[in-house]
Amino acid sequence: MLKRLLEYVGFEPGRFQARWISGSEGAKFTTTIKDMTEKIKSLGPNKKMRDDIV
Repeated sequence: MLKRLLEYVGFEPGRFQARWISGSEGAKFTTTIKDMTEKIKSLGPNKKMRDDIV
């Protein structure tokens, strides 16, 4: 349901990820953020949002 809502408002599916990480899992948090950042960078600019602005 959330995925469809995000697509409807212009977010590509790969731009949203949810993870459960405990406050005591610092290394897991760091790895997750790095992985998510790389994934977002590989997607490039969000085409829908960029088209609306330009």
